[in-house]
Amino acid sequence: MKKSERFIQYGVTAGAWFVIGLFVFLFFFICHEGLPVGEETDWLTFLFSQNWNPLGNPPELGIFPMICGSLYVSLLAVLLAVPVGTGCALFLSFFVSARIRDILLAFIDMLAGVPSVIFGFIGLTVVVNRIGRIFEVASGESILAAALVLAVMLLPFVVSTCVESIGEVRRLYEGASLALGADMMYFIRRLVIPYMRNAVIGAWILSFARAAGETMAVMMVMGNAVIMPELLGKGESVPSLIALEMGSAEYGSLHYSALYAAGAVLLFLLLLSGLLLRVVRHKKRSFRGC
Repeated sequence: MKKSERFIQYGVTAGAWFVIGLFVFLFFFICHEGLPVGEETDWLTFLFSQNWNPLGNPPELGIFPMICGSLYVSLLAVLLAVPVGTGCALFLSFFVSARIRDILLAFIDMLAGVPSVIFGFIGLTVVVNRIGRIFEVASGESILAAALVLAVMLLPFVVSTCVESIGEVRRLYEGASLALGADMMYFIRRLVIPYMRNAVIGAWILSFARAAGETMAVMMVMGNAVIMPELLGKGESVPSLIALEMGSAEYGSLHYSALYAAGAVLLFLLLLSGLLLRVVRHKKRSFRGC
């Protein structure tokens, strides 16, 4: 092996270990900063209580409404984005020319780079007003508004994941399918869609992790009320709670530790999503090896 190749290999290895070490450090730092919450109240109360008043006497530390808000808006956004994104990927892969597909995919990828505050501003000025008028509610700030905004933000991830999976199955099986006399719709129905199953599940998981960690856009349209979420009612997510209150929390206080503990809960949910994604990818490799 040449010296330059060895240097690149060592550099890539060192970078990978640095990223792993940074993640482990952040994980333990967040957990350490949130530990004082366990001295004030038990963790079950922290996770399942509906009362949040860290400055009260005695303080009330319950993030159950925020956990429910994060799960509600994330799952609803995924339910809206994945079917539309999957259909869009099938349309781009089979029903338009390669030139038009490349142009449209470039614009879809650009959509992923739009700052979330832009989506939040459009949601606040357009989506919130429309929901208020259509459903005749006092305020359009709601779980539904946040889910609609998040669904649009998730579409580039879903489309890119599904297009990649479709391209792989076309490279593997399209020539043999055409040689056997199968038409395009039969090929899509009997080969592409079954092969895409794991890719679609992966898109669900990635989209959920992306939605659960979103802060600014959700914070602008969700209403930020510490109540149990309803579809047309206000709510608050865990990232929004941290973003809104971390600036006013005194360093080292119970309020400060409770926000870090909430961040640890969110990080744990994202870790579970990552583990599920690993399982899905392992099954996809097993399917390909059959």
